[in-house]
Amino acid sequence: DTATEPTPQQLRAALLPMEAALGGRARIVGGYVRDLLLGRPHGSDLDVVVEAVDAGDAARWLRRHWGRREPVVTFDRFGTAQLSCRTGTGLTTVEFVRARSEAYDPESRKPEVRPGTLAEDVWRRDFTVNTLLLDGRGVVEDLTGLALLDSFDQRIRTPLDPLATFAEDPLRMLRAARFAAQLEFTVDPGVHRAMARARHRLRIVSTERVRDELLRLLLARRPSIGLRLLEATGLLQEVAPELAAMVGVEQGGYHVGDVFTHTCLAVDLAPPDRIVRLAALLHDVGKPQTRGRTEAGPDGGARLTFHGHAAVGAKIAAGLLRRLRLPHDEADEVARLVALHMRPIQYAPDWEDRAVRRLWHDAGPLRGPLMALARADTRASHYPTLAALDDLARRLARVAAALPRGARAPLDGHQLRERAGLGDGPWIGRAQRLLIQAVVDGQVADGDGEGAWAHLAGDPDRWAPRAGERGAPPR
Repeated sequence: DTATEPTPQQLRAALLPMEAALGGRARIVGGYVRDLLLGRPHGSDLDVVVEAVDAGDAARWLRRHWGRREPVVTFDRFGTAQLSCRTGTGLTTVEFVRARSEAYDPESRKPEVRPGTLAEDVWRRDFTVNTLLLDGRGVVEDLTGLALLDSFDQRIRTPLDPLATFAEDPLRMLRAARFAAQLEFTVDPGVHRAMARARHRLRIVSTERVRDELLRLLLARRPSIGLRLLEATGLLQEVAPELAAMVGVEQGGYHVGDVFTHTCLAVDLAPPDRIVRLAALLHDVGKPQTRGRTEAGPDGGARLTFHGHAAVGAKIAAGLLRRLRLPHDEADEVARLVALHMRPIQYAPDWEDRAVRRLWHDAGPLRGPLMALARADTRASHYPTLAALDDLARRLARVAAALPRGARAPLDGHQLRERAGLGDGPWIGRAQRLLIQAVVDGQVADGDGEGAWAHLAGDPDRWAPRAGERGAPPR
């Protein structure tokens, strides 16, 4: 296979021959140029803007030039085309867009697009730091005269009036929060004010686009910067009022600040894993609904309580994530982590082995994410040490080594029917659940069929068929 490996350097080298062959100008634009200028790592997606050239023609020319076999996908309505190339490490996507001028109807989600010049195209882009162009000779062009200044001043600003920019595409308000978190840049005061004024416009944006932008924000270097910006501008209330409800909810003990402040810190400290950061974002979402006070201490001072907040929060998290149309399996995993998040936090070295085994079993394949969440939750407080969590991790590892196949019933359905002399019925499921719990509690050894049957025989009322139930012996 002599196909060219698609790298930014190879793309830049292709721009001059592309221009000669197609008769128009071509420039790399956007995040790659910004990150190159700032000395930051860049992703695997590259954007090319072409002037007086059809985007599909440019993508097909590059496909031939590189000797690639992957198809070109075109989006004629928006004047864009994509060439996604398989590499040894994944997928590199080059997206071509024809230089354009576009406008949005106030009640529409779709733009009205017409061909334009390179200058028109960069002025209608979202933020100045994303308007830099890179040509085939390696020259960086700043057609707005603002991009280089804002890049080095670390500022998020729009090329045009921010209200007009957000009117064209309200999702750009969420993108401002994401770029602020990703780049750790300051948002221009005018952009901040415009986000607050235009926040209601976000309602015309599809749920999927909002969800995807929020997920990108959560995986940024400092998500708390974006989350605080969304809260300060009222956009958090528009997107997720369940999160906005955490603002101002006091906490006691080792906690830092109110529930929202603590949550922002926990998200920053969580590993950049989508499920773990979603769980960190939502782990205390049940606290506003469960907040209470009890009298405690000799001075009679009130102590804040949040009884049952993990269970309440799991229900709230599941509802919010389904509303945002997160895949059901991921929503279920996040809700499960929220439901379990207090268990590692409450661990003490004097826990019996069966308590550790129960946590190991209940967490299942989410054990790693749960411990990562617990560490982030603890570090986002004034609690002085992670020693207890380190000890719990060691004990969980010992359980995993003792039960490499997981906790399983030592007797299958056929063996149970044979020993009990009964037919199929719901009793088999009850018996196996009891056996699994017995293995978890250390009452029955893994694979010990005789011990398992003795355990069941000692308490038949908990599993034996009820009168008239399928599987019961005839009268």
